[in-house]
Amino acid sequence: MNDTQAMVDFLRDKYRHTIKTSETIHNEVITGRIPALGGDRRKHASFTLQTIHEAQSMLELFETTIVAHLGTPGPIGAVAEQQLAILARPFQ
Repeated sequence: MNDTQAMVDFLRDKYRHTIKTSETIHNEVITGRIPALGGDRRKHASFTLQTIHEAQSMLELFETTIVAHLGTPGPIGAVAEQQLAILARPFQ
């Protein structure tokens, strides 16, 4: 496995973990197993649902605009490599 593939796998796992964690927290909020922020369960549930959608959007954006273009010759592939490196940088 090369560094590019390792970065892709790592970030893909990170995004999927964020989705799963956000879904768990959302379910805990709506079932009352954890207290609502500010005492407003609907507001807290709306916030956690937004967090799920954001994480899903990040994964979709990552897959369609970066991963799909890795290895492409020319500027598109170079930009995809650069974007991958930028996203992975905080975790290195």
